[in-house]
Amino acid sequence: MIQGPVLVTGASKGIGRALAAALAARGIPVIGTSRDPKTVADPIPGVRYLALDQGDDASIDACVAAAGPVEVLVNNAGQSQIGAVEDASMDAVEELFRMNLLGLFRLTKAVLPGMRERGHGTIINIGSLTGTFPPPFQSAYAATKLGLEAFSKALRQEVGRRGIKVSLVIPGYIRTYIEPRMIIPEDSAYGDELAAFRKARDKKMAKSSPAEAAAAKIIKVMEKKNPGPVYYTGRLVPAMGFLKRILPERTAQKMIRGFYHLDR
Repeated sequence: MIQGPVLVTGASKGIGRALAAALAARGIPVIGTSRDPKTVADPIPGVRYLALDQGDDASIDACVAAAGPVEVLVNNAGQSQIGAVEDASMDAVEELFRMNLLGLFRLTKAVLPGMRERGHGTIINIGSLTGTFPPPFQSAYAATKLGLEAFSKALRQEVGRRGIKVSLVIPGYIRTYIEPRMIIPEDSAYGDELAAFRKARDKKMAKSSPAEAAAAKIIKVMEKKNPGPVYYTGRLVPAMGFLKRILPERTAQKMIRGFYHLDR
């Protein structure tokens, strides 16, 4: 049974907000983060909001100090990005890595000593199917999510014998209302394929699963006495996880291009 408090990063929108609301409805103490808590529309009753910018080391340290001891950390906050490698702004790429991987690493590192000293704790990292099946034009984002998978599996082995549980939850298309940063110059040599990719992606987002479904899955993982290393959630996503294990890489890449209508 979850006692709390649960620290949920990125709790102002999408999966983070749905998770914070579901936990608070159960009477579990929740700390939700946002870059600026003052701008959170319709704050959730029972959720204590703290400022957190995962691209800023001082902000991470201040958030951890203000939060105090936490039973569960859900690393949900992050950004997305769409664009060809050739068109990419290195400043934008480095910001994405700070937000999605390096800042998450620092935040996790900061809460671990307390969990280890208490002899228990849970860390749930929110990945992406993009890291499992990296599509073209999301190279940087996919790299951060694949890196998060490796981070989660390595950390799990380090801290498991110290009473700390670590799992990765991989959602597919979820209605998060968080739009990726577009890096698409007007003169891009990849303009036609990028347009096809965006069109296919938008159609799939229109049929995506609600954030509440992902939140329910995260809570189930959180409640497990001995959770596994990786879980998938979302329409058809568990099947995609199975396909990842059996498909040759060449076949997987051909499937991805077909999925986004890039071979027409």
